Amino acid sequence: MDSLSHALIGIAVAGLSGHQLSLNDPIYLATILGAQAPDFDIITQIKGNFSYIKQHRSFSHSLPGLAIWSLLIGILLHFFMPQTHLLSLLGWAFAGGLSHIMIDYFNTHGAAILWPFRKERKSLYLLNVVDPILLVLMTSLYSLNITMFELSFSTFFVIIAYLALRIILRKKAKKQLKNLFDHQKIIQLSVMPSLKRILFWDFVLETEHCYLVGQLGVLYPVLEINANLPKQKKLSKITLEARKTPLGDFFTSFTPFIYFEEREHFNTLSVNIYDLRYILNKQFLHHATIIFDHNKLPTASYMHSYGRTMKIPC
Repeated sequence: MDSLSHALIGIAVAGLSGHQLSLNDPIYLATILGAQAPDFDIITQIKGNFSYIKQHRSFSHSLPGLAIWSLLIGILLHFFMPQTHLLSLLGWAFAGGLSHIMIDYFNTHGAAILWPFRKERKSLYLLNVVDPILLVLMTSLYSLNITMFELSFSTFFVIIAYLALRIILRKKAKKQLKNLFDHQKIIQLSVMPSLKRILFWDFVLETEHCYLVGQLGVLYPVLEINANLPKQKKLSKITLEARKTPLGDFFTSFTPFIYFEEREHFNTLSVNIYDLRYILNKQFLHHATIIFDHNKLPTASYMHSYGRTMKIPC
């Protein structure tokens, strides 16, 4: 989620202490820092954008990573506020960090909570990275004349109620999609928030013969198909080699909907790798290109993400 949403949830966690909101209160400091800490992995951008994309929401968003963040925050605050109890600071920092990875688990990019045992980023696909409706609902609570303890419970009630509504709407969308495609054998269906329209769901539907990527209206069944990709019965040797490259390995853990496409152009063979979950204006937001030489060995690879192209070593 966005930093403001994480901060508001962190404040709500700290409010359970019964203390009034104050940035001089070590409980609020520890919890708010803990609620932001998993995103401190932005420092990996020093090694380049691909390093950040590869590392983001992996170790830093895992339970072991959370334990390390909490320890660092607790020790740092205890150094400047020696009168505070170290274990208390550790506990509140951990609670704040736990709120971060839990809410990220609900949004589309997910989090590798069980890293290093499971390196895949798991997600419940209920929220976008920035959810304006949830953000407005949480900030509006601060206009009420209530205690911090009451505001905390109100925040959690709003989050739970909103997630419950999203679950109901997604179930409705799934049912509609199954009815619309009841003439085909559906192998896998994933429904997630639309990247650009609040009242729509994006979906990836796998059948025996193809992958369908599109959008469905929330309140009325308006269906749009953005991509219809033929399904490969068996991956070729070139595609298997592409999968072994650093980019191929990254996409395998990054998305549950990975798609390979071979292309030959002027005696040059390449393999495109797509993450089918995110498509905007008929273009996949995350995809890669692996180029092979005449010996069918990878010679160059490129990561395309949010309109940027990065060259990645093979």
